[in-house]
Amino acid sequence: MNDFLNSLEHNFSKTLFQLGIKKGSRIVIGVSGGPDSLALAGLYSNWAKDTQSNCYAIIIDHGLRVNSAEEAILAQVELDKLHLNSKIIKIDKIPPSGNIQHWARIQRYELLTLEARLFRGSLMLAHHRDDQIETLYMRLGHGSGLIGLTGMKQKRFFHSVKIIRPLLEEKKADLRAYCLNKNIQTAEDPSNSIAKFDRVRARIHLQTDKKLSSQLMQLSQHTEKIVNVFKKYCSFWCSENIQIKLPIFASVPFLKFIGLPEIMRTHIFRQLLWQIGARDYPASNYSIKIGISKIAARKKFTLAGCIIIVTKESLEIHAERKRKVNNQLPIDPNIPTILDNRWLFKSNMPVLSSQMTDECYRNLNQNNRLNQSLKKWPYPARLCIPLLVDLDGRVIQPHIEMKQSDSCESQNSNNIMLNKKVTLMPLTIVPFWNEN
Repeated sequence: MNDFLNSLEHNFSKTLFQLGIKKGSRIVIGVSGGPDSLALAGLYSNWAKDTQSNCYAIIIDHGLRVNSAEEAILAQVELDKLHLNSKIIKIDKIPPSGNIQHWARIQRYELLTLEARLFRGSLMLAHHRDDQIETLYMRLGHGSGLIGLTGMKQKRFFHSVKIIRPLLEEKKADLRAYCLNKNIQTAEDPSNSIAKFDRVRARIHLQTDKKLSSQLMQLSQHTEKIVNVFKKYCSFWCSENIQIKLPIFASVPFLKFIGLPEIMRTHIFRQLLWQIGARDYPASNYSIKIGISKIAARKKFTLAGCIIIVTKESLEIHAERKRKVNNQLPIDPNIPTILDNRWLFKSNMPVLSSQMTDECYRNLNQNNRLNQSLKKWPYPARLCIPLLVDLDGRVIQPHIEMKQSDSCESQNSNNIMLNKKVTLMPLTIVPFWNEN
């Protein structure tokens, strides 16, 4: 057993080194209370030694089971034993009637990435080899393309947050054995055995076909070699040809784009839509194919949260304003808030946020000072800049920055408040082709 533990801990340390994680790196660990995530927490604690203060664990309570709150507290007790700081976040949204696992995954990622962003750290997740094989099985069944068949990555970016998965080479059984050996108490999610979920059905099939599991891993490894070369070529082309103004606009030379091989057009267009549209998942292969045919015909259309406009020389991708105008959202001071899945908002005073309406835009556009600020952003993408007002109803022109700043100054003009204490920061500040 000692050899097994030493091997697991050695592999973990080696993987973190390969991922560029050092002792002292700022880390947020996603914890469910199950054996996978608590094994991850235990391995990290053993590796970090006296540097655990640079890490804390987030326990997400989805509230989907009667005893979920109790399980979250038990997980926190185990994290305390591992000398890891932690906090419990309860999802207070009402779950949908169907596709609950998908909904829970989106809620979980939204909260975890926000915590990692505010902590200015990487998000560490406990996906393992069994998860990888199940993912490959499901993607193959759904007709995934080459990139999807490479599986989950040990390192990737999600809205500019680095996500790392150091356990992708480890088996679930080994992680369970690690918890048993270290006397780490874990909880089991009963939904993991409910066959109505796609992943559970995949798991059941794979348990009866061990050869298929091995073949899927081989497929992933061979595909990844091809995809790495392909992505490097795409990244070079993008850096030479695409003008981007994150998080709401990108422009591509039309003729050069149309002249690309189909596989490159598909990949680049999908990634641009994902980054500008700020959706949780990329557009489907079918919708991308239809979209590219409309581009070739120089049609204007909407897709995946974007407005696509073809001019004489360029393909323009604008962020699309939501079609349903929401009521004003009150935001308390000094509480960072994500707006429209595109902006990180900070303010030292109470603010009301809402979507820019056509009427508000026309009124604000008449103010010369604000008009100059709005014109820095292409139209109609600029309509996706949130409308912010103080409690007296004065419109606030936020300081939009690419990175956090400590400067604070304000001035007033014609009921417009220019305030660097009120900032909007794009969630995504690096174009997809430069993420590494």
